[in-house]
Amino acid sequence: MSHLLKVLTRQKSGRTRTHRFGVKIPGFRFGVALVMVLVLVPFLPAATFTFSGFSINSLNPSTTKLQHIIFIVQENHSFDNYFGTFPGVNGLDNAPPCCSSDLAFASVLGRGGNGPFMIHPFHEDVTKPIMIWGDELPPGVSDADQMANGGLLNSTASNSTAPDIDADDLPPQMQAQILSGDSMALPFPISAETISDVNHSWQAAHTDWNNGAMNGFIVGEKTKDTMGYFDGDDIPYYWDYASNYVIDDNFFSSLMGPSFPNHLYIASGTNGPVTNIPSQLKGGNWVMNRGIINNPPIRNSADWTGLTLTWATLAQELSDAKVRWTWYDGEANPTKPNIWDVLPLFEYFQNNPNQLTEHVKNTGSFASDLHSGQFPAVAWVIPGVWTPPNYPSACDEVAVSEHPPARSDCGMDYVTYLVNAVMQSQYWSSTAIVITWDDYGGFYDHVAPPQVDVFGEGFRVPTLVISPWAKHGYVDHTQYEFASFLKMVEDNWGLPRLSSLGNVNDRDALKSIGDIANAFDFSQTPLPTLIEPDNFVGPQPYAQAEFTTTATPTPSSVAAFSTLISPYAGTTDVIQVSGASLWIPLIVGIVVIGVVLLGGLWLFREHNARCSPNNKNRKEST
Repeated sequence: MSHLLKVLTRQKSGRTRTHRFGVKIPGFRFGVALVMVLVLVPFLPAATFTFSGFSINSLNPSTTKLQHIIFIVQENHSFDNYFGTFPGVNGLDNAPPCCSSDLAFASVLGRGGNGPFMIHPFHEDVTKPIMIWGDELPPGVSDADQMANGGLLNSTASNSTAPDIDADDLPPQMQAQILSGDSMALPFPISAETISDVNHSWQAAHTDWNNGAMNGFIVGEKTKDTMGYFDGDDIPYYWDYASNYVIDDNFFSSLMGPSFPNHLYIASGTNGPVTNIPSQLKGGNWVMNRGIINNPPIRNSADWTGLTLTWATLAQELSDAKVRWTWYDGEANPTKPNIWDVLPLFEYFQNNPNQLTEHVKNTGSFASDLHSGQFPAVAWVIPGVWTPPNYPSACDEVAVSEHPPARSDCGMDYVTYLVNAVMQSQYWSSTAIVITWDDYGGFYDHVAPPQVDVFGEGFRVPTLVISPWAKHGYVDHTQYEFASFLKMVEDNWGLPRLSSLGNVNDRDALKSIGDIANAFDFSQTPLPTLIEPDNFVGPQPYAQAEFTTTATPTPSSVAAFSTLISPYAGTTDVIQVSGASLWIPLIVGIVVIGVVLLGGLWLFREHNARCSPNNKNRKEST
């Protein structure tokens, strides 16, 4: 560098021609080239190029082979309700006898005792509507925006209208057992896609939990349907994903209660502190110790006015870090708040509405963003009224959310459409899809959730991890919860914990939960796609689908590996960038740098030639 400065400051007469602005020409040219190199090179890695459908969408490049992470959030099912009979998981085979319709009697006998109308888990009817009483939505409503004024039930309302358990309501097998004097009912199948009369408010959930005894479900829900479960006959594609990619059987919802507070954890890792409660929302017992525990008593959309949540979200952190993100929402107006669409309630987005306009889209844009090469680095997909183009006729007027009474097979078809779209796009080689459910929905689960604070954990929920880098057919027993999503993104892009940015009691600081790194093996041969028909109507006999092609390696543009040590979740394999999404901009960058450097070297050579003694002697001889 000192030599270059000497060259650029030389002013010996006779060795250069003078520019009309008074600058010595070789030094001027070389100086321009040097400035171009110094200015352009640092910006090239951060530049965004788009050519033939390939693009870099993040200014803060991912630290692993995962350049895109998608969270698909469905509604209201426990782990045992969907995967209790799935092979190899901690499922119903490990569950003690449960549950009695008399909680006091059950408490005396313990979890394994026999009580009146002892009801074991049974196979539910996938076509039978489930009406939820005391839920965030009125009975018969399965989408948050489909409510008429006054139709939303207070989450703390009495369940007195829910039907009492009566022997005549029980299946024939159980009635026969009762008549024979056997009060212990064995598991038995029913056959339908939807069920009824389950409650999952904070109060009902704690009755179900019964201080960890996990035997209060019949009492808390006031219906036998809480014990129902589905299997591969009803939700075959979910079972196929679990068989070929990763299923988490130790993934807990964050709060022992309903949708709204759990969606706050999904977005931000915490549920408070609430600093202001508008007058129209006072009462209802939905805030405890400044934390939100229930759904607020919303009667119409205007009731959200004045509610402002002052803590930070992962979406805000991504915006600050220049990592592209999109919140895909199925409602007609996705920027309006409801109990699932929580971003508009946060102060940051209320003060920066352009962030909602830029980043919140209707789910109809999901596939088009994949096709156009404009898909973000991080995406959430929240259900609403939008339905995919191949939605089965049997699912007409059925919401995609799987929130009872919506059919589980119809919701699965919607999710399959989203997964297929990713698998058939250019993004598959660098993407991880995480499918989860926002709360247990009032359905039985036999595993007592660990209590990390006064609010939770909540009950287990099904969670699937789908990626070419997911371990093949793997059951992950690592403890996770919704803040694991935050840790996954933070660790993948090298971002700080939200707890370090001022969020109080943010769960992403918990050392007891993982960042989902254990679901991946970045050294393996990438797994192939598994394209499923997205028009299943159940029940139908289950035949497991498996990969039909051999996995082949994905070309990698950069082969420099290192490791990222997470302070909370161990070691994650790391690669800077891989796949076709980078090679075009990388080549363009190399060419530009090469041209600049060659031009500078040529000017430097010209300068030396003009300044050499031989050149001086030739001039003097003429």
